[in-house]
Amino acid sequence: MRRLLKIDFVRFCIVGATGFVINFVLLTALYKGLHSPLFLAQVVAAEVALFSNFMFHHHWTYKASNVRKTISTLIIQFHLTSWVAVIGSALIVSFGVHVLHLGYFMALVVASATALFWNFAWSKFAIWRHHNEPDHKDKPEETA
Repeated sequence: MRRLLKIDFVRFCIVGATGFVINFVLLTALYKGLHSPLFLAQVVAAEVALFSNFMFHHHWTYKASNVRKTISTLIIQFHLTSWVAVIGSALIVSFGVHVLHLGYFMALVVASATALFWNFAWSKFAIWRHHNEPDHKDKPEETA
């Protein structure tokens, strides 16, 4: 089990499952409890889950990535790349419920599964990309 938890994709999926639960609870509260429009409820719920996922990814999933970016830069990059998935999930959930007559939970499952690989690829290979090269400060100065 410890070996599995060292695999970025496994940790990414665990964080994603946590985000899914947060998303579903908020979606239910907003859509069913407060009777918000489904699209808006999903955008808000996904945004809160997105921030939660960012924090878990930063402090656990990619903690050892040796990334040389400020937390502000990371959160902006994560947010910008994930917004495709946020809007896409809201469209998929709305389409699934209103056109395909799926329950909103099943529509959310479909939307989340659709976004999984997009989000993983951007997170691992662009945002928290591992740097093996030494910092430029550590390089010996060249002499003429």
